[in-house]
Amino acid sequence: MTEPIEIPNKSSFKINEVCALTGVKSYVLRFWESEFTEIAPLVSSAGLKLYEHKDIEAILLIKKLLFEDKLSIERAKGEMKILMPREHLVEAGFSDCEEDDIPTDYLDSILEHEAKAEFVEATMPQTKRVLIESDVQKLVQAKTKLTQILSIAERLEQKHHW
Repeated sequence: MTEPIEIPNKSSFKINEVCALTGVKSYVLRFWESEFTEIAPLVSSAGLKLYEHKDIEAILLIKKLLFEDKLSIERAKGEMKILMPREHLVEAGFSDCEEDDIPTDYLDSILEHEAKAEFVEATMPQTKRVLIESDVQKLVQAKTKLTQILSIAERLEQKHHW
């Protein structure tokens, strides 16, 4: 099991900082960016790639899936779609949609893998960070979105008698 990694309290990180935090070499990180949509660094006006906390968390999870769980890249991509579904919803164009817009088979696949996601989350390297005001605002926004998603799920459950 890997040690918990403490991510410094800053909004973005340069590639060398991410490599030092995660223990992943820069050329591997650049390859993973081309393979995994969950790693999406911003590009500064100077052309530097800047990674956010979600990118670092995705990198740590990918590292675990590939090196500890010994999954192939294709299998790890599938697991990432299950374990980090927000990015997959954005990719699929479901980020701000109504209940009838989301295919029920897509929701079913998420629900089927919920237990597996909880297990992997429990075994993932844990990160520590101090919350700042902008983080709290993001959490409040996330809570609002989650409440909306839960409401949609409840309506679908009632509609389809699950």
